Amino acid sequence: MLSKERNEMLTRVGQGTPMGELLRRYWIPALLSEELPEPDGRPVRIRLLGEDLVAFRNTSGVVGILEALCPHRRAPLYYARNEDDGLTCIYHGWKFDTDGQCLAMPNVPPEADFASRVKAKSYPAKEFNGIVWTYMGPIDTMPEELPPLDWVGLPPENRLITKQKIEANWTQVLEGDFDPSHISFLHGTVTAYKEFIGREPGESPPPAPDAVDGVLTSELERFYWRREPRPTITVLPTEYGMFSGARREAGPTTWYYRFNQFILPFYAGPPGDCERPAQCNIWVPMDDHTSIVWRVGFFPDRPIDEQTMANLLSGEDAHVAPDGYLERTEEPQSRWYPKLNRSNEYGLDHADPDHDYFAGIVGVWAQDRACTEGMGSILDRSEERLVSSDAPVAMVRRVLLRTARALAETGEAPPQQSTFPTVTAIPNTVFPREKPWLEISREVQVQVSREQAGVADPVASP
Repeated sequence: MLSKERNEMLTRVGQGTPMGELLRRYWIPALLSEELPEPDGRPVRIRLLGEDLVAFRNTSGVVGILEALCPHRRAPLYYARNEDDGLTCIYHGWKFDTDGQCLAMPNVPPEADFASRVKAKSYPAKEFNGIVWTYMGPIDTMPEELPPLDWVGLPPENRLITKQKIEANWTQVLEGDFDPSHISFLHGTVTAYKEFIGREPGESPPPAPDAVDGVLTSELERFYWRREPRPTITVLPTEYGMFSGARREAGPTTWYYRFNQFILPFYAGPPGDCERPAQCNIWVPMDDHTSIVWRVGFFPDRPIDEQTMANLLSGEDAHVAPDGYLERTEEPQSRWYPKLNRSNEYGLDHADPDHDYFAGIVGVWAQDRACTEGMGSILDRSEERLVSSDAPVAMVRRVLLRTARALAETGEAPPQQSTFPTVTAIPNTVFPREKPWLEISREVQVQVSREQAGVADPVASP
């Protein structure tokens, strides 16, 4: 459990809050380039860290991110005319460039020279490879480079990026990526539950087969994590966040490991599936009560083939299907709100003859949302009862709180993105039982550092 005071520090992201100031020290993905498809197009409403903003692409193709309200009489700049390299407020004609500088004040005598002294609040924007990033912290601490994550520079055909708007605080949805036991239940099937978990007392589960020559398959992986709901968990803090491993039986001589990384401030490299694209999730706070998750699926060495892409976009995986969103409203980021949501209980149907999901809900993403949104917009962690399998969740909280407190109380700068590992997703792996955990963790983290340096040296066959 977490005290109410520590829970407040963990969850609040507004200006001046310890966590909000920490998050503002990093580049934040603000929107996809495709959300601003053409110069002089309509601005886009976004909300980040409790601040309402507008993003626009000017005549020259440059993206600007400004405070949502005009500094004159606080009219909404979303309705502004985007033309001639600036946003012109429809209320009184004040015009602003991508840096927020006022270019024109047609209702003010020119001899007053007032426009040169007025700026709309703006944030730096960097556009790279299909994503617009912004930095909302002190300019003198702005990192020069974007985070060097493995998928950021990949060709578009090697990756899939989708988004979801979630009605819950960013930390409680982030924490789901570091809960290694929930997959055996929430993402399992009724058949598997009856076969492996819901057994009679004293009844043994079917034996776990060995991976032939240490090579995993998707079928084997599902067997291992469905069979064993009580993995052995080991957690290690790192200079950039947290690294954890969940161990399950994989035959009489080997263990099956699923590895996970937390990278400050909101990146999760969750374990995936050896035959499917690697994953990275980015849990970005819109405000204290709503979040945007960026789900990235990628192959580092090849394009995503047609069948794999169809599977990813079926709506049954971690991604919402392209036709699975509601129509856009006036709310920021509303185009990313799924049709399956709390208002229709995420399509809950435990009697669905076409699906065998234990949750009674179709879609990994919807199964997760049903639980995390159902906790309320801000989870009261003082009422929790954590167990050993929650060790990674507890470590993520400690890392965030420790880093935010150090910045707030002593001014200690958080780890910079230049020190982050390039590799966010580490392949699930089978190891001999006699190999100690510390040796395994060193090998896996050496893999991360070598791949970061461009040296391909996998630990074991994925």
